[in-house]
Amino acid sequence: MKISSLCLASLPLTAAFVPQGNNGAAMTKNSLQAESVSTLPSPTKPIFDPLGLYADNSPERMAGLIKPLESSEVQYNKEVQDPLGLYPSYSQELIDGIVKASKSSYNKDVVDPLRLYQDTSQVSSEVQMSASLPFLPRPALLDGTLPGDRGFDPFNFASDASALQWQRKAEVKHARLAMLAAVGWPVAELLHKDIASAFDLPILLASGDRVPSILNDGLSHASFPAFWIAIITAAAVIEIQESVEANLSCKLNPSDKGFDPINLGGKTMEQKHFMHEAELFNGRLGMLAITGFAIQEWFLNSAVVDQIPIFFKPLNVAMEQLMNA
Repeated sequence: MKISSLCLASLPLTAAFVPQGNNGAAMTKNSLQAESVSTLPSPTKPIFDPLGLYADNSPERMAGLIKPLESSEVQYNKEVQDPLGLYPSYSQELIDGIVKASKSSYNKDVVDPLRLYQDTSQVSSEVQMSASLPFLPRPALLDGTLPGDRGFDPFNFASDASALQWQRKAEVKHARLAMLAAVGWPVAELLHKDIASAFDLPILLASGDRVPSILNDGLSHASFPAFWIAIITAAAVIEIQESVEANLSCKLNPSDKGFDPINLGGKTMEQKHFMHEAELFNGRLGMLAITGFAIQEWFLNSAVVDQIPIFFKPLNVAMEQLMNA
């Protein structure tokens, strides 16, 4: 009796430690779901999950709040450039017309001056090569119509019409100065001493009876200011006059200064073109000549008229000088 009465008395106490049934579990689950739903963010603010941290059964993903960073749809308004042809012919991008060929691969002509291409169909046949540099294409503005034009412009100095006109003017100036210098250089070495002695003037030649240049001792012999004043004044007058004429008028031929006293310029267009080319060719040769004069005299330390006297002195004097050398 005592044992049974004790068991009956302990039943309420043991009921407190026994887990609840299905009804209690359902109530707990409903309360958790209500709490989680109540804590969800506002549907107007999407959640981005690039690392996939939200589980598939998460309330946010089930509520449709997880949004991708970029749309999975193909952007058809953007063209895909494929110059190397990496997309296969069966790719969806190529079938849909999204892949476009690179424009640069078709706009450039293929030039093969060394005949390296076995398949000549790939080489552009309409490209004209430069007459002076046959391994380079002829510049666009140098089409051979201008006097002296042989397609020589490897550094693209004449990039437009204005630059071409400026380069033509500069070349004509340097050509005429070079022709005068090519004549005056040996003449000064031959006659300067006699003329200076006749007028009792100082001798301005450099050591070894060489014409003063930057490569020997410069123009330090002409130390008196009258020489420099006269040279700078004459150059300034010519440049100012030319600048004023350029502002008032436009000359198609920058070499035309209206100086032709004995009518050597020619009468027809063919004759004028020939004379313009002859002037430029001789001027270019003169620029090479005075450059060679300066380098020769600096390297050999003697006057150019003594290095090759057969070109500048009478034959008997030249032969005697060569025999004594």
